[in-house]
Amino acid sequence: MDKDRIIVVGAGISGLLVSLALAKEGRRVLVLERSPYIGGVCRSYDIEGYRVDTGPHIITRVESGPLRELMDRYFDIVPNFVPHGRYHVRLNRRVKPFPWNLQGWFNFDLIPPIDRLHLISTLFSISYLFNSGENLSRKSVGDLIGNNFSESTLRFLNCLSYFMTGTSMKETPVERFLDAEHYKSRSRNILDKLYNILMKEGATDQFYPRGGIQSITNSVLSSMPKGRVEIKTNEEVKKIENSDGEKRIQTTKGEYSARTLIYSGFASKLPEIIEGLPEGYIKSLAELYQADALTVWLGLNERIFRRDGSEIWADSDPYTWAVPVSNYDSSLAPKGKQLVGFAFRLPKKFREKREKKRAMNTIFDTMPEIEKNVDFTHYQVLIPEKAAWTIYTNFAGIRAPVDGMYLVGTDAEKRSMGITRASYSVLNLLSVLKADRVI
Repeated sequence: MDKDRIIVVGAGISGLLVSLALAKEGRRVLVLERSPYIGGVCRSYDIEGYRVDTGPHIITRVESGPLRELMDRYFDIVPNFVPHGRYHVRLNRRVKPFPWNLQGWFNFDLIPPIDRLHLISTLFSISYLFNSGENLSRKSVGDLIGNNFSESTLRFLNCLSYFMTGTSMKETPVERFLDAEHYKSRSRNILDKLYNILMKEGATDQFYPRGGIQSITNSVLSSMPKGRVEIKTNEEVKKIENSDGEKRIQTTKGEYSARTLIYSGFASKLPEIIEGLPEGYIKSLAELYQADALTVWLGLNERIFRRDGSEIWADSDPYTWAVPVSNYDSSLAPKGKQLVGFAFRLPKKFREKREKKRAMNTIFDTMPEIEKNVDFTHYQVLIPEKAAWTIYTNFAGIRAPVDGMYLVGTDAEKRSMGITRASYSVLNLLSVLKADRVI
C-alpha cells in the first residue's frame, strides 16, 4: 500500500477538482473512472461541425462563489467566462425579462396584478415563518403559496421550481430560493435575505465559459502538477473493503489500496459496493432522488435567438430552458449557424422515444420558425445532479461511516446547483481533510 497516495473514485468535475486540490496540497492521487472519458457532465464534444456541452450550462456565483475560490487557490489556467445576460420568461405567449427585484415584480405583467401583490406579500411572510422556528428546508414552495393564484401564475412558479431543483413546487423547499438570493453574505438574518430578493439587479454573477463547458475541465487538467495525479478510465469500482484502516478497492481491471478514499460517484450506490454500512445510513442514501433530464441540441441555419441570455418557457409542456450557447462563443457552431440547447426535466418513469418527440413538438409549437431552420439535431439523456434538493432529501454529507473514507459531489452538498454545488462540496471536503490532518 502506498501510504502517501489518496484514491479518488470518479473523474467527474467533483473528483477532478478535489484531485487538483490534493495534488497542489502535496499529495499523490489515483483517480478511478468507470467511463472511457472524464469530466462527467462537465464535458464537451464535437459532432457534425458543432461543439455541444453535456447538457446546457450557465455557471453561477463565478465572481465570488466556490468555484472562484477554487480557481484562485489551485488553477494555473482560468477559463474565459462570458456574462450570461438576462433570463427571459415565456408565459401566456409573451416574453418578458425575469423579475429579479421589487420593481420587476410590480411590472411583470405576464401574471395578473393581484397575483403579483400576493407574491410580494408571501415573500414577507417568510420572515414570520423563520422567526417562529419553521424549518424552511422542509416547507415546500407549494405549501407556502397555497392555491390562491391564477393557473398561469401557478404554472410559472412550478416551472421555476423545476428549473431550480428538478422537482415540482410541492417538493421544492423554500430555503432553495433563499439560498439562491443571498450566497455572498454570511449573515443568517432573514430580513437581509429578503432585502436581497426584493432589491437585487439580476443575474449579474452568472457566466458561460468560452469554448464550452469542457474549458473548465481542461483548465483543471492543465493545472495539475506533473507526476502527482494518475487517472485510469474504464475502471469501474466493484467492491470496497475496509480492514485495519486500509481501503481495498476492487475494479473491473485490478485491485488498489489506500488509507484515504474519496468517493465522488453516486452515494446511493454505496450499499452495492460496501458491506456493513449502518442501516440508517443505507436508508438515507436510498432516499436520494436523481432527476433525469433530456437535452435537445439544435443547430439552426440562422440566428433566431437574438437576445442576450437564455429563456425559461413556462408555457410549454414540458417546461423548457433554452440556451443559445453560440451567442456566447460563435466558434461552437459553423459559420452562419446558431447552436441552441433545450433542456427538459424527464418524468420519473419515461419512454425515451416518446419524450424526444414531445420535446421536439414543444420547441416547434413554441417557436414555429425554428422547424424550417433546423440544420442539426442531437439528443442527450442525462442526470445533471446526483441528488435533487427536495423537502425530503437528506444529503449524504462529507464523512462516510467508514474510517478514512469521504464523499464529495452534488449529493454531499445542497447549496446551489451543478458545478457550483460540486465546488461547494469540494471546499467542504478540503476543510474536513484539514481538520482530520489528511492534508
